[in-house]
Amino acid sequence: MHDPTTPPLTGAFNFRDLGGLPLAGGGCTRSGRLFRSDTLQALTRQDVALLRDGLGLRTVIDLRLAQELADEGRGPLAASQDIGFVHAPLDMAATEGIAPDQVLNRLYARCLASASLPQAIVRIAESTDRPTLFHCAAGKDRTGVVAAVVLSLLGVDEEAIVADYLRSAVAMPRMVERFMTWPRYREHLAAMPPEVYAVDEGPIRTLLAALNDDFGGARAWADRQGIRAPVLRELEHHLILAV
Repeated sequence: MHDPTTPPLTGAFNFRDLGGLPLAGGGCTRSGRLFRSDTLQALTRQDVALLRDGLGLRTVIDLRLAQELADEGRGPLAASQDIGFVHAPLDMAATEGIAPDQVLNRLYARCLASASLPQAIVRIAESTDRPTLFHCAAGKDRTGVVAAVVLSLLGVDEEAIVADYLRSAVAMPRMVERFMTWPRYREHLAAMPPEVYAVDEGPIRTLLAALNDDFGGARAWADRQGIRAPVLRELEHHLILAV
């Protein structure tokens, strides 16, 4: 189970600790080390204090595209000199010609063949000796794909990975309401079918099935993408709490 003591943030709606998730072979993921979130650009002063001083956050990995980052900024955490920022953009590619109910299935699966996803995984492995947070805009799709792959590499039980993904459903109504007030994301909402901002288990199960069926599992996928054994050992060392 997730650590229930991690307090919520006021300015980010989809923030959570990826600790406490059960491994298929026993044990669980370590709490207080790896966090996922939506955009950090609207954090309050209290949020910054909680992340920096309360949770000891030291690295933020931003999955947003370069223009997205330039337009929206890093938010108030950028003023914290003891927090490092890493830009690891994850491009989900175009959606033209895809049926609305298949957009997320296709985009998630495409990520497995991209160069940007393994780069993001390596960046996380390099940072998790200290508390690390990764995020995109809504914290559902790009962040959800990265979370699912990292957790698969750690050996987290598939149902726990799906359950973590579905937790974004709680945040999405407020996220959509907020995005309607921000021009860049308002335009994205208008251009995308409603299914893109929905949260159901189909897309993440499609991603996990592709890892197994098309690549022979997360570890085999990592090997084919050039993620070497020392990187995986770093993930395990810092993110797994043994029984």
